[in-house]
Amino acid sequence: MEQSLVVLSLEVTPRLLAAMTADCTSALAWTPRAGGWSIGHVVRHLMEGDRDTFLPRLRRMVAEERPVFDKKGGAYAEVRDLPAMVTVFAGARGDAVRTLKSLDAEGWRREGVSPSRGSLTIAEYARTMAEHDIEHLRQLHEVRETLGLTPKRAEAKLALPLTEIAMAITAGPERVRELADGLTDAQLRHQPRDGQWSMKETMAHLLKAERDLFLPRLRLMAREHRPVFEGFDPDAWAAERDHREGDFAEEWRQFGALRDETVALMRSLSPAAGERLGLSSFFGPITLAQYATHVVDHDIEHLAQLSACRDAALKAR
Repeated sequence: MEQSLVVLSLEVTPRLLAAMTADCTSALAWTPRAGGWSIGHVVRHLMEGDRDTFLPRLRRMVAEERPVFDKKGGAYAEVRDLPAMVTVFAGARGDAVRTLKSLDAEGWRREGVSPSRGSLTIAEYARTMAEHDIEHLRQLHEVRETLGLTPKRAEAKLALPLTEIAMAITAGPERVRELADGLTDAQLRHQPRDGQWSMKETMAHLLKAERDLFLPRLRLMAREHRPVFEGFDPDAWAAERDHREGDFAEEWRQFGALRDETVALMRSLSPAAGERLGLSSFFGPITLAQYATHVVDHDIEHLAQLSACRDAALKAR
């Protein structure tokens, strides 16, 4: 991985970690996956790795000539405050990223001696840490799935093959139609609770995401070399207009037509195209297949939301 991509990948991990743990209750955070770690154990491992090993060693590699590192050891306090651990990780990682950004080409070639790997450069060490992030972010996806938590975005997630993605997202519009079938306009606009989206608002969001994000960005990744995606505030973007306005059926029709184009794009691409990169200010370097897998997860999330809205609207009669 190139240095610029390594730094971007390292830089976004704290944001991704915060997003993937924000909905975890204390009980869920420490519920282990069968035969593996809990979300809390993964976060603690990442925090300790950056705070106690990566950052101190990086600083020594910059300040000293070929330092020799001791083996990592010692017992750490049994910290169980998940948000606090995410904050500590973010602080240590931020310091590491600022250090890496300050280095010139010669600085990236500075060396240290690891007790397990022998001599390695800062470039090699940083690349190893980026790969370590990906490994454990994928682990968090797996733990979340076993706990029944809503899928999060495609950051570091093991991507589905493009053919499977095409099959998975084909059913989205029809599933939306089935959930809306037989409901009145008032029921489609019924909010389960104040501030929660109605089916109409969720439908408008699905259309907007397909039209303004998914399809355009997937097309860019398919035809351009490492396109850069403009950053935005997803909450502000979702709330920029009143999605209660408009016609549900017309928005569903537009969504279905756009989704047909997305499916056709997935089916037209070779398997190798799934590895094409885009650069996101939120996700960091992300492959086309990872981003398309996000479309699958986005459908799962909002189809569950539509189902809950339908149940609430029928009970409110």
